Formats: sequence, C-alpha cells, structure tokens
Amino acid sequence: MVLLQLALDFIDLDEAISVAKKAQEYVDIMEAGTPLIKSCGIRAVRVLKDTFPSKKVVADMKIMDTGALEVSIAANAGADIVTVLAAADVSTVSEAIAECRRLGKLIYVDTIGTGAEKIKAIERLAPDYICPHVGIDQQRKGIKLEDVVREAKISIPMAVGGGINRTTAARFVEAGAKIIIVGNSITRASDVQGEAKRIREIVDAAEKGAHG
Repeated sequence: MVLLQLALDFIDLDEAISVAKKAQEYVDIMEAGTPLIKSCGIRAVRVLKDTFPSKKVVADMKIMDTGALEVSIAANAGADIVTVLAAADVSTVSEAIAECRRLGKLIYVDTIGTGAEKIKAIERLAPDYICPHVGIDQQRKGIKLEDVVREAKISIPMAVGGGINRTTAARFVEAGAKIIIVGNSITRASDVQGEAKRIREIVDAAEKGAHG
C-alpha cells in the first residue's frame, strides 16, 4: 500500500494539530516539519504522537551532524521515523541509520541539494527509505521533483516530497514511490479535509492502476 504523509510545516503547534485533525482520516503518517520542530522544540513530536497514537510520526530533523544523538532525541520524543540529510557526511548518515535500527525506528535519507553520485553511496548503506526532495527555494528556481526522481534512479523504497499536489501525486505512485509526502496543497487548502480525501483517492487509484 502506498502511504500518504502529511507535512505539517507550521510554526504554531496548535495550528498544526488543528489542521492535522481535519486530514487525519485520509493520511497514514503525520510529519512534524522542520519549521515546527525549530519553532516549538522536540515537544512538537511528542504532542503529535500523543494526539494521533495510531499514526506513524515523522520527526523531520534533517540531521546534518551527530547522527546517533539526534536520532535518539527524536525517538525519545515519540518519533517512529527520523530524517537525515544525504548531504551530511556518510559517517553521520551511517550512524543515524544504525541508531534507528538499534531503537526499532525507521529512517528517511532526504536528498535535498544532493547529486546522483552521493545518493548511490547512500543507497549502499541500505536505509529504510531514500527521499527525493525538492525544497521550497528550489521549487521557486524551477527545479522539478519529477526530474530529481528520474535522475536519481533509486532502487530502494522511495518517499517523495516537494510541492506534490492532486495534479502530480499519481505520477510519483507510477514512478514507484511507497510514500507520498504532501504539505501545502492540503494544509493550506480552503477545505483541508476535502483536499486530503481527494489526494488519498488519487493515490489509491494510481496504485490500483499500477498493479493492473
């Protein structure tokens, strides 16, 4: 089953929780976005997990150094999944992966700003997921997530994010992504619940089509 992840890139925790409650029926994973963690601290992860105990919670830490330590901080706050940057030193990525395995957590390696050669090196470390990601600043420059996914040629499970909406979500399911990460197109919609439902339906239909 292709999972739908809701990226809560807010700076106000109450607002993030309010929006997440509207979308919860249609999403599988709740993400404490990097802005939320930086604004509210690691408690944002704990509050998300306490509020949505049946959902997986991602701590989008974007770890760049001290991989094992930052994984343990997120895990102790209740995170089920932690993110580390592919741009970090390979030793940092390796330590983060090892600590997640020790603690029984999952890890995404986020490729933002990283070339195909480094991504291949990361693949050899066998993380749970590699996450092709186009950041907001990159999107403004015209960089497209479809191009990043195609050029990376990733052979292990993918979680993909960066401007995905109802128009583009199916493309990434068809490209083999196992987790579709959606943020603003749901969280900033005038009808959050309705938009989450529509994207869920699109993802499910694309998955069904991909499997005949």
